[in-house]
Parts: sequence; C-alpha cells; structure tokens
Amino acid sequence: MRKYMNSGRLQLALLAFTILIFAACGKDTYYQDGGKENAKFDGTILQYLESNPRYFDTLVTVIKLAGMEKEFNNDQFTFFAPVDNSFRGLIKTLNTVLYATGKDTVVNLNDIPDAIWQKYVSVYMFKGLKKVNDYPQIDLNARGLYPGQNYKSLGDVVFNIGAIYDNAGNVSGTGSENSQGVKYAGYRHLCISFIPNTADPLANWNTVLVSSSDIQPNNGVVHVLKASHTFSFDATNFIQDVLLSR
Repeated sequence: MRKYMNSGRLQLALLAFTILIFAACGKDTYYQDGGKENAKFDGTILQYLESNPRYFDTLVTVIKLAGMEKEFNNDQFTFFAPVDNSFRGLIKTLNTVLYATGKDTVVNLNDIPDAIWQKYVSVYMFKGLKKVNDYPQIDLNARGLYPGQNYKSLGDVVFNIGAIYDNAGNVSGTGSENSQGVKYAGYRHLCISFIPNTADPLANWNTVLVSSSDIQPNNGVVHVLKASHTFSFDATNFIQDVLLSR
C-alpha cells in the first residue's frame, strides 16, 4: 500500500521543486537545439553514455548503482536519456525535504538505495527500437486531431510519445492565412509526456522535449532529453520512495 507524506512535507517538497526547476540551466546549448547528434555510434548504449561524460557522467553512475550495466550493454531498447542537469534539481529538492524531516541528507548518489535507482532508470527505457519517424504525430494544441500514442515503459509507467511537426517557412507580416508558413511541413522532433493518472489520461501531462534524437548505438536508439527535465518525471514519488527507505 502506498504511503504519503503529510501535507506540510508535500507542500515543502513542491515549493522547493518549483523554485529549483526555474533556476535550472544546462551546461551549454549542446543537446538543446532539437536536432540530431551523430546518428551512428559503434558501441553499446552504455558505451555511448560513457563517451560523453560532460553530459552523462551522473547518469552512468546511476546506471551502475542500479546494477543495470548488463541491460545497457546487451539488451535492445529505446532510451530517453536524461542529462546530468536533470539530477541536480531533484537531489537538491530531496535534501531540502530530508533536512526538514530530520533525516540525513544525500551526500553521495550511493546514499540512495540501488532499487530506487533501478526503478526510475527503467522509466526511461522502452521496448523496441524507435526513431522519430516511427512515432505518430502529436500536436499539443490539437490532441484530438494528432494525439501521439501511449506507450508503457519497461518501468511499467505510461507515457504519451509523439513527433511534433513544425511549420515550414515563415512569411510573417503578409497578413495572409499562410503567415506562419506551411503547417506541419517542417522539422520533426519528439516529445515525451508523463501521464500521472491513467484513469484520466489527458490531464496534467508532464511534457519534456527531446533535444537530440535518433542516436544509434549497436543495441538501441537514444533520444536525449532537454536539460530542463528533472529526473524521475515525478519528484514527489521519488522523494517518497527515499523517505520510506529510511
């Protein structure tokens, strides 16, 4: 049975989380342009992540703490990769709550149980090898027409994933109906949306854009999430899991 923090602790967590999200920033503009990195990588998913320590050193550490090196070196799957900045805000928020509740704060990543890391890394893993063109179109402003599609991650969490079709060209200032260019004829980029309540699957999505897509190691496809994303998609549940482990 799931236990919940009392309302005071929850409000504190959400307040700290909100502040940290707005304060978060990436290491630089790389992986934030919606484009593609070098598509092919001669190595495994884990080796690809290890080859980019500037962006993925924390993620690699977490994968190893989770005991998931075998999966990332051998299994075939699609992975939505959070960059290091995604962990910083979460750990700061977690420590705010731990301190407020009189518990020891997290100094090292191994202060968090391996099972928790495994649970949340699995949230980003999806069966099959899917590139941008393999996902249906989504228009976040017209989901009735272009709804994307729901997928369940290997961590048993439901997401909506879809390709956003940008408009092509821009003839602004003409005053015509084509002033925004040719609708849906432009560049395609992915977004992934966490669905917090599957009983109400269209409500309260937490949508994250992909910054670099279709990276292809030997055993999978990697899509890199924007640095503004917070690891776990749901900071409150992550914090609850850590609290309950202590």
